[in-house]
Amino acid sequence: MATATVTVGGITDVPGSANSVEIANLARFAVDDHNKKQNGVLEFVRVISAKQQVVSGILYYITLEAKDGETKKVYKTKVWVREWLNPKEVQEFNLVTDSAIETKDGGVGDVPSDTLHIENLARFAVDQYNKNENANLEFVRVIDAKEQVVEGFIYYITLEAKDGESKNVYEVKVWERSWLNSIELLEFKPVDVAV
Repeated sequence: MATATVTVGGITDVPGSANSVEIANLARFAVDDHNKKQNGVLEFVRVISAKQQVVSGILYYITLEAKDGETKKVYKTKVWVREWLNPKEVQEFNLVTDSAIETKDGGVGDVPSDTLHIENLARFAVDQYNKNENANLEFVRVIDAKEQVVEGFIYYITLEAKDGESKNVYEVKVWERSWLNSIELLEFKPVDVAV
């Protein structure tokens, strides 16, 4: 089984989370906990993605799909696992609204901009822009990154790229749905930076 190197406090992707029995069990636990507390009837469908953070134990950030009657909806949950105490505790369980894909203020949070994952997404955005616009930008570096949990993740990345010899700053929006192996460039625009 692939393991990620995790630093205390750092949030990292859980490798193979969409197919992990352990993550699916935590997601089911969260749905059952929600049903008990809210007298709900949600039915777990599948894990979309998961991240983990080493705290006193491990905090799992899981995006999952559940059925409310015949309607499938996406939820975010935080489950805190402390093996030595043997409890699992649901910290948060929220519906991700369909409109969240359009609203910038709904759950957008900072993410470390120096990870390989963010750099790969930024490089993808530059490559996609070059294809779409018949341009020849060259990726330089990531400046900043934020993410929003929707059906998958939307990443808001500020990056630097070279056009010939001049360096420019761009803001890009990339939508990643790992369970579909889908990465889509939603927006790529230059930023006016006062020097």
